[in-house]
Amino acid sequence: MRNNLILFVLAIFIFSNCSNNTEQKTEKSNDLITKWRGVIKNSHQKEVPFYFTIQGEGKEQKWTLINGEERMEMDQPYYIGDSLHVPLLIYEAELVVKEGDTTIKGEFVRNGAYRLPFDAIKGNTQRFINGNQKAVKNISGTYAVKLGKTDAIGLFNQHENYLTGTFLTSTGDYRYLEGKVVGNKLFLSSFDGMHILLFEADIDGEKLVNGRMWSGKSATKVWNGIADKEAKLPDANELTFLKKGYDKFDFSFKNQKGETVSLANKKYKGKVVVIQIMGSWCPNCLDESKFFAPLYDRKNKEGLEVIGLSFERSSDPDKAYKRINSLKKRLNINYEVVYAGTTKKAASALPMLNHIMSFPTSIIVDRKGEVKLIHTGFNGPSTGHYYEDYVSETTSLINNLLEETE
Repeated sequence: MRNNLILFVLAIFIFSNCSNNTEQKTEKSNDLITKWRGVIKNSHQKEVPFYFTIQGEGKEQKWTLINGEERMEMDQPYYIGDSLHVPLLIYEAELVVKEGDTTIKGEFVRNGAYRLPFDAIKGNTQRFINGNQKAVKNISGTYAVKLGKTDAIGLFNQHENYLTGTFLTSTGDYRYLEGKVVGNKLFLSSFDGMHILLFEADIDGEKLVNGRMWSGKSATKVWNGIADKEAKLPDANELTFLKKGYDKFDFSFKNQKGETVSLANKKYKGKVVVIQIMGSWCPNCLDESKFFAPLYDRKNKEGLEVIGLSFERSSDPDKAYKRINSLKKRLNINYEVVYAGTTKKAASALPMLNHIMSFPTSIIVDRKGEVKLIHTGFNGPSTGHYYEDYVSETTSLINNLLEETE
């Protein structure tokens, strides 16, 4: 009996060690999945670290970004000469690298915008390699935060030194952040293919002080926070509204086939319609689409329609629809998404709204064509109960509207 117990413990030990290796075989494939620590260096020479995995080799590689609980699989890489190009989702960005056995070096390229140095090392190296001093405090909880001049809510979850979190603002959340607490300092970062984010701050009792945020190529802000379970932001359902003199929300845009898309179309008459003001370049819009796409599939036969009005950074409709169609394919979006113009012209394209404060903004219209709700921004799955509350309340409203007759 004693020998059997020893063998059992030994087996568990061996399995545990194997599971921590940097190279693991998938259950469905013999392809190795290798973990890497990547770093993008911004113009302030600050290193923004993140994790990713590579499955397979050569042109069959699959790159997956890791931020906290999120896993984001990139598009299929391709070679030009000896340089590997890794398209970053549907965004106008890519990693262009040269591969070594244990290192990768190259650039993060925002097409038409800027380039930043990128390198990576193979293995289980810590995301932040600035020491393992025991955390002076567990900061898990809700914080009232000032990000520059912007009011925000900070949500943090700490286990020993490991830290995850996000920030909510009136225009959306900062998605999944991951890092650590070292002594009295916190470090968080994220790279999701579009956002390059780094946060640092000192912990002073219930306060987060001397905070600094770096984003993209060179943007930076100071920030501070204080623990506050009651921290709140302005009501997202009251920030955008119909101007005085307008009692309806309406629009008319041509789709890729040249057909006019409008609420006056027979297809939308007598239906509950969600209008999604969005852009394929917008990670928060991607999160919102992940909610609306399956909801539309479930409720379409009951009378729900969704229309995406996509405001893009390109003024070329062909280029815009290439990105829009890529988004629809990736997220399995089965509702109409039309190119509505460039982001700079969004306000003039929809003059009945007081402003376009955020991408995304969603508008829910009942069977009579009356606006029942305008919701500014979107707080996604990284925000926990804030996301769950939104999903529950929005789904309930739509269900109630579907039960009404015209």
